[in-house]
Amino acid sequence: MGMKVAEKDKVISGMLMDELKRCEEMLDGLVNAASKLPRGILGSRKKQYKKKVYSYYYLKYREGEKVISKHIPNDKVQDLIKKLEQRKKYIKEIQSYKKKIVYLKKVLGAGSKKRRNGK
Repeated sequence: MGMKVAEKDKVISGMLMDELKRCEEMLDGLVNAASKLPRGILGSRKKQYKKKVYSYYYLKYREGEKVISKHIPNDKVQDLIKKLEQRKKYIKEIQSYKKKIVYLKKVLGAGSKKRRNGK
Protein backbone atom coordinates (compact mmCIF):
# COMPACT_ATOMS: atom_id res chain seq x y z
CA MET A 1 0.00 0.00 0.00
CA GLY A 2 2.91 2.37 0.57
CA MET A 3 3.58 2.20 -3.16
CA LYS A 4 0.18 3.66 -4.07
CA VAL A 5 0.74 6.65 -1.80
CA ALA A 6 4.12 7.29 -3.41
CA GLU A 7 2.59 7.07 -6.88
CA LYS A 8 -0.19 9.46 -5.91
CA ASP A 9 2.40 11.76 -4.41
CA LYS A 10 4.31 11.75 -7.71
CA VAL A 11 1.13 12.60 -9.59
CA ILE A 12 0.28 15.45 -7.24
CA SER A 13 3.89 16.60 -7.31
CA GLY A 14 3.82 16.58 -11.11
CA MET A 15 0.61 18.59 -11.16
CA LEU A 16 2.10 21.14 -8.76
CA MET A 17 5.27 21.37 -10.88
CA ASP A 18 3.13 21.98 -13.98
CA GLU A 19 1.20 24.68 -12.13
CA LEU A 20 4.46 26.26 -10.94
CA LYS A 21 5.80 26.31 -14.52
CA ARG A 22 2.53 27.82 -15.79
CA CYS A 23 2.58 30.51 -13.09
CA GLU A 24 6.20 31.39 -13.85
CA GLU A 25 5.41 31.68 -17.57
CA MET A 26 2.38 33.88 -16.83
CA LEU A 27 4.50 36.03 -14.51
CA ASP A 28 7.14 36.51 -17.21
CA GLY A 29 4.47 37.47 -19.74
CA LEU A 30 2.82 39.95 -17.36
CA VAL A 31 6.13 41.55 -16.39
CA ASN A 32 7.02 41.90 -20.07
CA ALA A 33 3.61 43.42 -20.92
CA ALA A 34 3.70 45.81 -17.94
CA SER A 35 7.21 46.99 -18.85
CA LYS A 36 5.92 48.19 -22.23
CA LEU A 37 3.26 50.41 -20.65
CA PRO A 38 3.87 53.86 -19.17
CA ARG A 39 4.35 54.10 -15.43
CA GLY A 40 3.44 56.89 -13.04
CA ILE A 41 0.35 58.93 -12.28
CA LEU A 42 -1.58 61.44 -14.33
CA GLY A 43 -1.95 64.87 -12.82
CA SER A 44 -3.64 68.04 -13.98
CA ARG A 45 -2.86 71.68 -13.38
CA LYS A 46 -4.76 74.85 -13.98
CA LYS A 47 -3.10 78.11 -14.91
CA GLN A 48 -4.73 81.48 -15.27
CA TYR A 49 -3.58 83.79 -18.01
CA LYS A 50 -5.37 87.06 -18.80
CA LYS A 51 -8.64 86.11 -17.07
CA LYS A 52 -8.80 82.74 -18.81
CA VAL A 53 -8.09 79.45 -17.00
CA TYR A 54 -6.13 76.83 -18.89
CA SER A 55 -5.84 73.25 -17.71
CA TYR A 56 -3.24 70.78 -18.82
CA TYR A 57 -2.18 67.24 -17.95
CA TYR A 58 1.17 65.79 -17.03
CA LEU A 59 2.57 62.35 -16.29
CA LYS A 60 4.57 62.14 -13.09
CA TYR A 61 7.03 59.28 -12.55
CA ARG A 62 10.39 58.48 -11.02
CA GLU A 63 13.71 57.79 -12.70
CA GLY A 64 16.06 56.81 -9.92
CA GLU A 65 16.07 59.69 -7.45
CA LYS A 66 14.53 62.19 -9.88
CA VAL A 67 10.81 62.85 -10.21
CA ILE A 68 9.92 63.59 -13.83
CA SER A 69 6.85 65.58 -14.86
CA LYS A 70 6.10 65.22 -18.55
CA HIS A 71 3.45 67.30 -20.32
CA ILE A 72 0.72 65.26 -22.04
CA PRO A 73 -1.22 66.80 -24.95
CA ASN A 74 -5.01 66.82 -24.43
CA ASP A 75 -5.61 64.48 -27.39
CA LYS A 76 -3.34 61.80 -25.82
CA VAL A 77 -4.87 61.86 -22.30
CA GLN A 78 -7.61 59.22 -22.77
CA ASP A 79 -5.21 56.75 -24.35
CA LEU A 80 -2.71 57.32 -21.52
CA ILE A 81 -5.42 56.78 -18.87
CA LYS A 82 -6.29 53.40 -20.43
CA LYS A 83 -2.63 52.36 -20.52
CA LEU A 84 -2.05 53.39 -16.89
CA GLU A 85 -5.14 51.42 -15.79
CA GLN A 86 -3.97 48.37 -17.75
CA ARG A 87 -0.53 48.59 -16.13
CA LYS A 88 -2.19 48.79 -12.70
CA LYS A 89 -4.15 45.58 -13.44
CA TYR A 90 -0.98 43.84 -14.61
CA ILE A 91 0.86 44.86 -11.42
CA LYS A 92 -1.95 43.37 -9.27
CA GLU A 93 -1.83 40.14 -11.26
CA ILE A 94 1.98 40.05 -10.98
CA GLN A 95 1.73 40.30 -7.19
CA SER A 96 -0.85 37.51 -7.16
CA TYR A 97 1.33 35.21 -9.28
CA LYS A 98 4.38 35.94 -7.13
CA LYS A 99 2.43 34.83 -4.06
CA LYS A 100 1.28 31.66 -5.86
CA ILE A 101 4.84 30.86 -6.92
CA VAL A 102 6.16 31.32 -3.39
CA TYR A 103 3.40 29.05 -2.08
CA LEU A 104 3.97 26.36 -4.73
CA LYS A 105 7.71 26.35 -4.12
CA LYS A 106 7.06 26.01 -0.42
CA VAL A 107 4.68 23.08 -0.98
CA LEU A 108 7.08 21.39 -3.37
CA GLY A 109 9.98 21.88 -0.97
CA ALA A 110 11.94 23.94 -3.50
CA GLY A 111 11.85 26.92 -1.15
CA SER A 112 13.03 24.97 1.89
CA LYS A 113 14.57 28.03 3.53
CA LYS A 114 12.45 29.17 6.43
CA ARG A 115 12.23 32.69 5.07
CA ARG A 116 8.84 34.23 4.75
CA ASN A 117 7.89 36.83 2.18
CA GLY A 118 5.74 39.40 3.97
CA LYS A 119 4.17 40.77 0.78
